Amino acid sequence: MRVAVLYTGGKDSHYALLKALEEGHEAACLIIALPRRADSYMFHTVNIRWSLIHGDAMGIPHFAVEVSGEKEREVEELGELLAQLRRDCRFDALVSGAVASRYQKERVDKLAKLLGVRHLAPHWGRDQEELLREEAAHMRFIITAAMAMGLGPQWLGRAVTPDAAEELIALSRRYGFSPVGEGGEYETYVVESPLLRVEVSGTAHWHPSGWGYYEIKEAKAVRREIRSSHAP
Repeated sequence: MRVAVLYTGGKDSHYALLKALEEGHEAACLIIALPRRADSYMFHTVNIRWSLIHGDAMGIPHFAVEVSGEKEREVEELGELLAQLRRDCRFDALVSGAVASRYQKERVDKLAKLLGVRHLAPHWGRDQEELLREEAAHMRFIITAAMAMGLGPQWLGRAVTPDAAEELIALSRRYGFSPVGEGGEYETYVVESPLLRVEVSGTAHWHPSGWGYYEIKEAKAVRREIRSSHAP
């Protein structure tokens, strides 16, 4: 099938793309939602515009669609834009990186139904610790936001290796947050995978209240050829 990937540049959406390709699907396009509000309930916001460079690096058509960022309204807006983009992308399914958020899964299910396509969510219902270990084994990604107790400023901009993934898992057990950051406890940006390599530089911003984000200032990508059967 030709698939359109709801893409953020983070580990879960990128790994969902990898899994879709592994299963033999063709990446028709990436759909990148750009919320106008930083507190969007549905969509990723931290460094989201830098996900566009991933599309360039992988040679996959990509479309940035602006939405209000207002709860529920932003989902309706995305649906309207997807209906228009379907004519350009000609996709048979939507792919998302949803892991455990019923709010996100149910809304993408609804959008897919309205469009008359399938929703493929390869991570849905998986053991979160196992998924994080698998992602860290196949990709490198940096932490771009830390919003949970136990994640200090030292994590901002840090690359997650398999060893770092074990540290995250240990902290998630101790402090009770999602190992994959499904509840927004942390955000990520992929810098290396079988599909791309990106060099980034930026600045960490830490707030006294105990949260922070890593602002990407520059990014340089190395393009690699991909095939629809490319396995991670």
